[in-house]
Amino acid sequence: MSGLWALLATGLLAGPLAGLGFQRTFLSVTVPVKIPTTSNEDLDPEYASYMITIEGKPYTIHLKQKIFVPHDFRIYSYNKEGFLNSVTSHVKNLCFYQGYITGFPKSTVTLSICSGLRGLLQFENISYGIEPLVSAAGFEHMVYPININSTAVPFLSHNKMYIETKGLSDIQTDIKAKSDHSKSFPLYLEIHVIVEKNLYEYLGSGTTIITQKIAQVFGLVSRMFSSFNVTIVLSSLELWTDENKISTTGEVDAVLHRFLNWKDSYLVLRQLDMAYLLVYRNTSDYLGATFPGKMCERKYAGGVAIFPKEISLEAFSVVIAQLLGLSMGITYDDVSKCHCSSAVCVMNPEAVLISGVKVFSSCSYGAFESFILKTKGECLQNQPHLDPSYRAPICGNSVMETGEECDCGPPTVCKDNKCCNAATCRLQPGAKCSLGQCCSGCQFIKKGTICRQQLDQDCDVPEYCNGSSAFCQPDLFVQDGRPCRSRTAFCYKGKCPSPDNQCRSIFGKDVENGAFPCYEELNSKTDRSGSCGRTKTGYKLCQWKDLRCGKIICKYKSSKPFFQTQATVIYVSVNGHVCITLDYRLHYQKQDPIWVYDGSLCGFKQICLNRECVDVSVLGFDCYLKCNGHGICNSRKNCHCDPGWLPPDCKTQGPGVGGSIDSGLLSVSDKLLVERYSNNIWSNWMLLIILPLVMLLVMIIIPVIKYSGLTIRTHAVESQSDDLKPELQKTLENGWALYSTGNLGFCFIDQTLYELELYGIFLF
Repeated sequence: MSGLWALLATGLLAGPLAGLGFQRTFLSVTVPVKIPTTSNEDLDPEYASYMITIEGKPYTIHLKQKIFVPHDFRIYSYNKEGFLNSVTSHVKNLCFYQGYITGFPKSTVTLSICSGLRGLLQFENISYGIEPLVSAAGFEHMVYPININSTAVPFLSHNKMYIETKGLSDIQTDIKAKSDHSKSFPLYLEIHVIVEKNLYEYLGSGTTIITQKIAQVFGLVSRMFSSFNVTIVLSSLELWTDENKISTTGEVDAVLHRFLNWKDSYLVLRQLDMAYLLVYRNTSDYLGATFPGKMCERKYAGGVAIFPKEISLEAFSVVIAQLLGLSMGITYDDVSKCHCSSAVCVMNPEAVLISGVKVFSSCSYGAFESFILKTKGECLQNQPHLDPSYRAPICGNSVMETGEECDCGPPTVCKDNKCCNAATCRLQPGAKCSLGQCCSGCQFIKKGTICRQQLDQDCDVPEYCNGSSAFCQPDLFVQDGRPCRSRTAFCYKGKCPSPDNQCRSIFGKDVENGAFPCYEELNSKTDRSGSCGRTKTGYKLCQWKDLRCGKIICKYKSSKPFFQTQATVIYVSVNGHVCITLDYRLHYQKQDPIWVYDGSLCGFKQICLNRECVDVSVLGFDCYLKCNGHGICNSRKNCHCDPGWLPPDCKTQGPGVGGSIDSGLLSVSDKLLVERYSNNIWSNWMLLIILPLVMLLVMIIIPVIKYSGLTIRTHAVESQSDDLKPELQKTLENGWALYSTGNLGFCFIDQTLYELELYGIFLF
């Protein structure tokens, strides 16, 4: 277990863990009341408030939307033949909220609110679960305390975990003051979660209920890491419903090694920063295993978490949080030196035994700072798409939604559709698809056909049909930070931003980006004419270095006034030039189209980001030699190869359009074909080199033999082949051969056999 940490549970899991499960004593029924408000902020669906009665006392909770599940969240499973299938899940990513309880400053609330309230209300030292009563006619919910039965589960001994600290001497564990992470750039950790067969059965053997529970766990985990400004994203879920793909028995560190090997072979096509395998066991000595401080090293970016019998989801979220903390280089707390604002800190070895709010300690902040300084948080900087809205599917609305195979519209409109049954939104017999960029005549379009063209020649990449789906692959683009437009700008989110083009898109062709005096004149203000953003309290002042990253200020050349009905036009004359901008008077939380685009150049190797001028290095571009001169890195940092070159590294020539492992052209099994093709290329080159050399050798031998006084007798092949030894006959089939026996030698060239009498000059 060199360099590997495992969470020890000796004593904790010596027997049944009834004490760790939901103790639904004092079960009560309540009807949550949504509190109406009149403020614009609270009318926004981003916010919500409820009054909930717990054990006879009313409590008011205030919630803010917290999205940690992507809109394209997918669930993977295997069919009976062992082939991997994926479907878009029913998880509604806009339903997750986090907040607090009025009057309890150290409280936290983590809920899903779309189909009733489901989740956890955590006071400082006790937690309550809440979930809707399915059979109730009204909005009734059950509320129950989550208790720990300390008599059934003894506390851990002083030796709390098995630790091997090899290679960890440089991990910072000293106490530091809490840094203001809220001012740093937001970080994201995308996790692909795998539920093995035993846990799948233990949690209920149903995709919907298991997804709800896993989402609840990671909602709690994401809440714990929010103080680091890190969002833990549940990017996708995989269910091993029939059989485990690896053995999950034995020591947990051995399971981890098997899992990481499996991950490197079978998860290469998934979008993830880390992968976690969740394993059920009745009892176990350890609660999990991971490699400390190596979260950003792809080879070690994974973990195994043990779900013991009857453990609560709250306690299991602590197990996950501790494993993630370890992988960030955060060690367990020395409770005599490490302190936090709650009753128990996340990295306290006994935190899994204690209900209530948990936050990271001062020691954890210091360790996290060191991790970011050491690794630059490279694996935490890819922001996933989290915000598209959800709504229930409706058959017949011409939009294919979750649970539908097709939707061509109402039956009156498409009753004769050859691909789709309009009444059931199911495919017709023999049809594989009904619509989509990769569907034609009810069949999938040929693999390798472009389905989405490049929108930007420098910063975007095309996508292709994969031959097994009606829809184009996810829209990827060139890795952020790559130089573009003849190295005068940098790629950002698939575009090569240009303030000149932004000005023309707003004001027409007779404009260009304003000179610096224009920006200095307007963006130095803190009013509607110029600023670097808005907050709840007003306009934000631009620092001098950020002046080019506030409002876009353009140089207006036309003699005709500019009209805009939805905004106020603002003019100012600077150094004889007319500078122009707009004011849309939007709510401060809305995205103003007049802000300078993120990624726009604002200085030498500097770009605008969140209305600040920052060094382009923050984008983490690192693709200089990775693609061997025959491709570029995409937004997942995988090589997108030029036509005629094969992924994953564009090192090998081959047929096809190139692309990447994300383009839909390669399945996992195709990796072997790529390797085989590479080997064949090497073999062909060797053959091309060796054959001419051998032929040259033969051509040299004949003249030398003639001039060395050898007697050559020629015979036809037909008269001699029957007398030749089998070894020679076999060799002759190759078209030429050299053979010797005793004092005789034979040379077979162009279907003629030459018999050589040897005088000791050549030895065949």
